[in-house]
Amino acid sequence: MHEYSIDVEHSKILFYLSALSIILSGIITTLLNVFIGRIPFIEFTVSITAIGIFGILYSLFNIFIWKWKILKKIGIVQIPDLNGEWEGEFCSSYHNFEESLPVVLVIEQTWSKICIRGKFNHSKSSSNTASLKINDGGGIKLLYSYYNDKDPRYYKKGTSNHRGYTSLEINDDSMEGNYFNDPTNNKNHGKLTLLKKS
Repeated sequence: MHEYSIDVEHSKILFYLSALSIILSGIITTLLNVFIGRIPFIEFTVSITAIGIFGILYSLFNIFIWKWKILKKIGIVQIPDLNGEWEGEFCSSYHNFEESLPVVLVIEQTWSKICIRGKFNHSKSSSNTASLKINDGGGIKLLYSYYNDKDPRYYKKGTSNHRGYTSLEINDDSMEGNYFNDPTNNKNHGKLTLLKKS
């Protein structure tokens, strides 16, 4: 997975995690020392650092907690959870937009990283960079660049491995948009329509 940019502030989340880490470190340290103080013949104290607590909280938030729906409802988290398999079809200029072909996007996402893998009729793709536009007006948009690796059995079909760019507009459990290949080695472009399956 790679990092992705987003047009909402991450600093608010980091502030909340930092503040909670300081509070928890004080509480845990106090409770541990009270417990240790009750053990006969033991005379030492412990100190739990806020930075250690922050590391644990950040890991939990990054992988699990950011997905909680309650955090989205109260506005703490605005990032959409795109994890899962998206199935649909694409039309390409290669076929003069006269044929619809199956496509599957598999998205793996945490709060800080994402990977978008595409499965097409003759090739597979994987994202290199990505960006989510939340406050751009007109809906949430997923923008990403990719590298497309063609199945060697179809090299004689006239296309080759190439880089490209995709722009998708997200509407609940559906996505729709366009892709554009790097014109230096593949001048084709097309449209994608996808529904979330899992």
